[in-house]
Amino acid sequence: MPTPFFPRFAPRLLLVAACLLPVIGWGAWHAYDRRDNSVLGWLPERSPVTQAYREFLRDFGPDETILVSWEGCTLDDPGLERLAVAIEARIAAAAAGEAPRWLASVTTGTRLRDRIAAAARVDAATATDRLRGVVVGPDGRTTCCVITLHPLDDPARREALAWVKATAAEAAALDPASLRLTGDAVIGVAIDVENERTAGTWSNLAMGIALLVACLSLGSLRLGVMVIAVAGICSVLTEALVFFSGGSMNMLVSLVPVVTFVLAISAGVHLTAYWAEEVERHGLEAAPTAAVTIGWQPGFVATLTTVLGLASLCVSQVRPVWQFGLYGALGASLAYLVVFTLLPALLQVFPPPARGPQPTTGWARFTTAVRRLVSYHRLTTIACLAAMAVGTAGLSSIRTEVRPARFLPPESRWIADLEWFNEHVAPFQTVDAVLAFAAPHTGLGDRAAVTQEVQARLAAVDDVRGSLSAASFLPDDLLGFADRGQVRSVIRRGVIDGRLRRSLGTLVDAGMVSTPGDRQLWRISLQVANFTAERQRAFEAAVRDAVATASASLEAPPPAAIICTGGVPLVIAAQRELLDALLESFALAFVTIVAVLALFLRSPTAGVLAMIPNILPPVCVFGLLGWLGRPLDVGGMMTASVALGISVDDTAHLLTWFKRAGIHGKTTARERIDAALARSAAPIVRTSLILGLAFAVFAFCDFTPIAQFGGLLASLLALALVGDLVLLPALLAGPAGRLFGRGVEQDHTADDEQRAGQL
Repeated sequence: MPTPFFPRFAPRLLLVAACLLPVIGWGAWHAYDRRDNSVLGWLPERSPVTQAYREFLRDFGPDETILVSWEGCTLDDPGLERLAVAIEARIAAAAAGEAPRWLASVTTGTRLRDRIAAAARVDAATATDRLRGVVVGPDGRTTCCVITLHPLDDPARREALAWVKATAAEAAALDPASLRLTGDAVIGVAIDVENERTAGTWSNLAMGIALLVACLSLGSLRLGVMVIAVAGICSVLTEALVFFSGGSMNMLVSLVPVVTFVLAISAGVHLTAYWAEEVERHGLEAAPTAAVTIGWQPGFVATLTTVLGLASLCVSQVRPVWQFGLYGALGASLAYLVVFTLLPALLQVFPPPARGPQPTTGWARFTTAVRRLVSYHRLTTIACLAAMAVGTAGLSSIRTEVRPARFLPPESRWIADLEWFNEHVAPFQTVDAVLAFAAPHTGLGDRAAVTQEVQARLAAVDDVRGSLSAASFLPDDLLGFADRGQVRSVIRRGVIDGRLRRSLGTLVDAGMVSTPGDRQLWRISLQVANFTAERQRAFEAAVRDAVATASASLEAPPPAAIICTGGVPLVIAAQRELLDALLESFALAFVTIVAVLALFLRSPTAGVLAMIPNILPPVCVFGLLGWLGRPLDVGGMMTASVALGISVDDTAHLLTWFKRAGIHGKTTARERIDAALARSAAPIVRTSLILGLAFAVFAFCDFTPIAQFGGLLASLLALALVGDLVLLPALLAGPAGRLFGRGVEQDHTADDEQRAGQL
């Protein structure tokens, strides 16, 4: 008789793993060298919103900014000009190849005021009024420096911000801590910093708690260390995969190693349960091979359903979401292979003492209590289905929110500076309305007048704090003319067109007009606050109405096209896509997992019924969010698919024991349920305790996406226990139990006698 696999090859497997670990560790270490947390790049290039924004950047130049100011930074502060000169010197050095190419342009409130005063032939006070709510505060004096960046990745953006901060402190003769900084680039760096801090501190704490709970729940320090060590290898392997595949880390991809870690723990805990069972039957020498022989099938089904749940996220167009789904699915697959290879090898070479964890004795009281609930299977089923009905009603009210600033800790300096700018200068968020006209340089007066009228109307829209357009740089006598139909009006229009043609260079330099190809674009830039998806739709309608009204009242040809773009519309589009992807991915995961369970159980009806306990957690948790009006962010969206995979993992193992109980002569549903719970209840609870407590740690961190991810996932895992240990046995005890195994007989008499005895 040939020697079993693991007694022969376990030492070799461990040796190969030890040789590969340095390479894997090197890749994992460098995985975080490439980071990209810029929300402006979330949507794919094929998205119409992204395409419009890319065209806008191509026509008007870079749009990502750093805004710098400080207490007492006014229009006559010499520190502003010193800072602008230093940045211009840096731009020149970069053009000569003597410095990194970070910065694209710079201006200040003072420079813009002087440019408008000269171009529009107005005094400084009038020019300042035109800049209120843009780069000049409500007091008419407080202002800032606006620095535009070239497209950068996170490390370069972080270096650029550090250089700007040091240079600004020197120019203003201030302590760097006294500076106020915000803007798209600053918020992107803030997300990167907070994400890095969360990954470094809270992930280690979560893994430490997982190790502690694993050792306590498994009843063996050596066994707990083995499970955690193998899970740690899976986590590091996933990080290395990101690096070697050329991917970049962002706030969600950085969660994939943690998810892989806990999925590996789940598989490891169930495998050790099979191993402990086989130790009693075959001894320490043969137990690892026997455990893999018995456990690979439910483990494979569990992994496959988890992979399908994660891979369903790839339907999303939001880049961090589909990247999370892709790397998460690959990580789950690797975790299965590593756990079912290395963990048995460790158990073979370094076996724990023979008196390992005994799920049938150490957890006897708990499993007995769970089994008693089967007597009330009708009441249990009705109660759980009623809870799902309430949750389903709340799902219609669920909403998503992906505003980058909302990701940051409310008490952080990042938010304090942002609020300071909102109060003293202007909000940094910009929406651009671009009026596209035919290219010939005729009718410029009409275009300027329409632009001025539309700008005035949009400035009255709620949450618009300030606006800037080509009209802001033009004299009043070139705008809003009338007397149409008269000969002198025609002559006047020709004179105005000639003067405007001579002013086009100034307007192009100011970034307010662009002439790409066969079009002429007139830009209206609006500073907005508290923009939502509903206000975005209302704003777009207001733009169309303003253009139509202005063109009709001025008897001017309307633009050929109206484009609303900018960073804010891009974020709102990502928000809409997030909700659509949540629904699509969950529906896709449900259908594919049902198909797998149907094959596993050899019954389509049984596959559908087996999913009911697994959709209980997401329906109830997300339904509660809808009832409470709590927004779901990009981190919370991930939890449904992850929790679904883990929950189905436990379902597969319980149903495996249920089916095997029939093979060993159990004929009634009650007998099979008792046998299945005696074998699987302890591993299921161990898994939920280890994972739930580890993820609950993240709920206390300040980084909102990670906090919501951890809090929701811990809640989902807690409800998954109810689904797998309460609702699923209740379904098996009812008429549906016949679908899950041949020869299952219902034992209602036993149920009635036990219930009567308890009463």
